[in-house]
Amino acid sequence: MKRSIIYILFTILIAAGAFLIPRLIREYHESSIMPTEETEPVVLESEFDRSLTLRIKFADGVEEMSLQEYLIGVLSAEMPEDFPIEAQKAQAVAARTFALKQSQARKHIDADVCTSPACCQGWSSNQNEIAAEAVLQTDGLVITYDNKLIDATYFSCCGSRTEAAVAVWGGEIPYLQSVESPDESDAPRYSEEVVLDASYFAQTLTEHYPLIVLDGSPENWFGKISYTRGGGIDTAQIGGVEISGTDLRTIFSLRSTQIDFDLIGDDIRITTYGFGHRVGMSQYGAKALAEADCKFDDILKHYYQNIELQQLCMKKTSPPNPEETLFFEAIKHPW
Repeated sequence: MKRSIIYILFTILIAAGAFLIPRLIREYHESSIMPTEETEPVVLESEFDRSLTLRIKFADGVEEMSLQEYLIGVLSAEMPEDFPIEAQKAQAVAARTFALKQSQARKHIDADVCTSPACCQGWSSNQNEIAAEAVLQTDGLVITYDNKLIDATYFSCCGSRTEAAVAVWGGEIPYLQSVESPDESDAPRYSEEVVLDASYFAQTLTEHYPLIVLDGSPENWFGKISYTRGGGIDTAQIGGVEISGTDLRTIFSLRSTQIDFDLIGDDIRITTYGFGHRVGMSQYGAKALAEADCKFDDILKHYYQNIELQQLCMKKTSPPNPEETLFFEAIKHPW
């Protein structure tokens, strides 16, 4: 009789546990940023970056490495080694967020990300200690808006103010707005002057705009110029044609859209301020803020508007089929 009662109680406990434990786990963890099939969790990994493997596309093929190793290489390539640790940490969080967002977008068929700064992010095998420290101190931290990973774009310097995404790419992104950026005059590419012969200037624009009229004195070529909130050229009337600042930057291979035109005899001097698209976080602005004792999270919240920082950890789960040995689900916690 006693054995029957014990057996019945044991059966009830097993049934209750099977129902309650998965439910408690689901209630404790928020929804996944990178969802996978629902399976029973078995282990939670505390070190997110080391637990996640990425496929990295190099010029000579695809290589697998941990997110941690990849990010250390990104920081070593993208940010000068002598920048303060808080700027490095801000860069680490932005780079991690950018990498995971790119991986979600599946830009590459055979890889998660590549090592081209024009497409994804730069990467260097010559890694430095401060980059490793910044990655380790921010393990698993990402930037979210409305509970989703953001496009954590960044650039070298902007010349006093960043640009809103809508002014550069045409689409409104609420967290990528124009904000002031501290003194960046110590940036090697803060400004640049390009002097072009007027005839070359006219010929180049005529190739792109056949209806443009660039006769007579160059001082009569330029009409009204409108500017964005970030200080870049929105549109410029040149030779009776309206040309966007982004097109001018592309046509003449300029460093940014913050452009000034001056006439020097028969030449046209083009001065640009800042380097890059100027949307998101300025690296030299982050350096200046860090030198003013700002912490990395304050730097990120300055350049990316109304965002949240989230801590990711890895939930190691049972394989969905016998051919797979392991897969992960990213679980998000408030930071």
